[in-house]
Amino acid sequence: MSAVVQLEQDERDSLDRVRELADQAFSRAAGAPLIEGNRVRLLKDARENYPAWLDAIRAAKHHIHFESYIIHEDEAGREFADAFIAKTAQSVRVRVIYDWMGAFGKTSRRFWNRLRAAGVEVRCYNPPRLDSPFGWVSRDHRKTLSVDGQVGFITGLCVGMHWVGDPARKIEPWRDTGVEVRGSAVADIERAFAQIWASVGEPLPEPESIGADQGIRAGDTSVRVVATVPMTAGVSRLDELVAALA
Repeated sequence: MSAVVQLEQDERDSLDRVRELADQAFSRAAGAPLIEGNRVRLLKDARENYPAWLDAIRAAKHHIHFESYIIHEDEAGREFADAFIAKTAQSVRVRVIYDWMGAFGKTSRRFWNRLRAAGVEVRCYNPPRLDSPFGWVSRDHRKTLSVDGQVGFITGLCVGMHWVGDPARKIEPWRDTGVEVRGSAVADIERAFAQIWASVGEPLPEPESIGADQGIRAGDTSVRVVATVPMTAGVSRLDELVAALA
C-alpha cells in the first residue's frame, strides 16, 4: 500500500511540475501572467452580451472604456450612444475607440460628432494618411469594455443589429462569444485599452492608466489577459503553443 501511495504522490508531483512549466511557457508566449482570484461569466451572443454591457455602463460611477472594431449606426449603435451620453451627463468619463476601416460605410461623421458634442472622448484608430499609403493594413480588431476598474468584458461581438438578429424573421443572433470578468484581471483589460488609447493620442491620466486594484478577489478562476496589438503575432504564437501541448 505504501508503494502505491508513493507512486500516486510521484505522479502528482510530476503533474505539478508539468503545469508549472506550461504556465511559464504560456506566460512567455502570451506576454501575460496568470492572474488568480477572478469571477468569469460566459456570454454567448448579443442577447446575453449587450444587456450585460449596458447594465455595467449604466452603473458606472467613474469611467467607461469601450473599444470596438465596428459600431453600426443603427438601433443597437444608437442605444449604446445614448447610454454613453447619459453617463457623461452624470460626470462619468467615457472614452471610445473605433477602427476607421471597421466603421467605414457603417457609421457617419454625424454619429461621432454627436458623441463628442455630449462630452464623450472618441478616438479613431488608424484613419488614412497621405504619408503612409499602406498604413491601412494595421487594424484594431479588439472588442472590449471596462467600467470603473471593477468589471471588464472581452468579446467577439461588435455593435449592431447584425449581431442581434431578427426574431420576427426567425433570424437568430450572430453567434459570437464574450466573457465578463470581475477581479484583479480587470486591471490588465484596462491597461490594454490604455495602450491603444495612447497610440492614437494623449495617454490616459496616470491614476487611470494603472487600472483596477490588483488586490481585488472576486472568485476562484485564474485568468490570463492576452492583449493583442495590431501588426503583432502574439496570438499566433499562443495558438501554436496550445497545439504543441495538446
